[in-house]
Amino acid sequence: MRYLHLFPLVVVILLPFCEAIFLIGTGTTTAAATTLTLGTGGAGAAAILGLGAAAVVGGLALAALAGSRRGKRDTTPSCMPIDNPDFFLTLAANSDQLGCGLRLICELEATSDELLSQDEALILSLFGRAPTPPKQSELKASKSGFQYAALVGSLAKDVSECAQVFDECPWDRQTLMKLFTEGKNQI
Repeated sequence: MRYLHLFPLVVVILLPFCEAIFLIGTGTTTAAATTLTLGTGGAGAAAILGLGAAAVVGGLALAALAGSRRGKRDTTPSCMPIDNPDFFLTLAANSDQLGCGLRLICELEATSDELLSQDEALILSLFGRAPTPPKQSELKASKSGFQYAALVGSLAKDVSECAQVFDECPWDRQTLMKLFTEGKNQI
């Protein structure tokens, strides 16, 4: 399955909540990166946070898809002009205000393979089952936070340790993936 067509949808969904839109030129194509700011208004804020969490999961899924195509020849035109997993990881990291992407990666790593859905396994494939800590030279890269989360998950005895480490995110793996699936099904 290809989810690369979800990125424009995520951008369009987030547009009403954006404070700024940055256009990033990449040759003959342009991608939009959005900045999301949240207010403190009850149900509206919860809905926006849920949407943001779904966007983070979507960014991680897109990064996994882009990474899985490395070195493969494709004669069909791609829906997305960007085939760089680091770009999608940067978008996911920049929009992850509560650390839900980090908690998700941690919980995926702490969960056995037979309990993972296809989308979860795809996201986890970015880091593998034997993650290594990021090198000092990589600490400024967006991927380093996710590498750290994967390492924490691989060392955790169960997923509750991930909830303790990434305590700002109120949602567990199932809730985050449900938000992502609901957004994907609305397309």
